[in-house]
Amino acid sequence: MSFRKIEGNEEERGKRVILLHNFKDSEVKEFLELLKNSNLSRSIVAVTTDISLEWKVRDLMDELIKEDDEIKRKSRR
Repeated sequence: MSFRKIEGNEEERGKRVILLHNFKDSEVKEFLELLKNSNLSRSIVAVTTDISLEWKVRDLMDELIKEDDEIKRKSRR
């Protein structure tokens, strides 16, 4: 597995969403481990489901960002 480095900072690009489709569980685990040590570690990572595959990409990303914001808000309490 190889990944391309994305230049710039998060504020310049907004939130990053990484969607994984058709990955084996072992590949997801490997990806997440690699992600921990990268400049992308603050990205939102999601695995597609039968339901999410029916959504428009923009709608899915909006929902994932809302969920991430809610998790961050709750963790600050």
